Amino acid sequence: MFPAPRQRWVEAMAHEEADIRAISHRTLLVHGRDDRVIPLQTSLTLNQWVDDSQLHIFGRCGHWTQIEHADAFNALVAEFLSSS
Repeated sequence: MFPAPRQRWVEAMAHEEADIRAISHRTLLVHGRDDRVIPLQTSLTLNQWVDDSQLHIFGRCGHWTQIEHADAFNALVAEFLSSS
């Protein structure tokens, strides 16, 4: 999918579905709707695989949600971390 040097790092970060499904902690997933690096379907799938997860999709946002929507991202993470 990517040039060889980059693909090596992509493969190094990959995890088996069973390992992802075994995540038992509350999980916050964030994704930029216009991300051209990681397809939105990836986060939609992760949201289905991780039982106690929530997905927030930022509109008008690419790959860097924490930079492109810093205030909203920080508020979302703070709310997630402070909730039980």
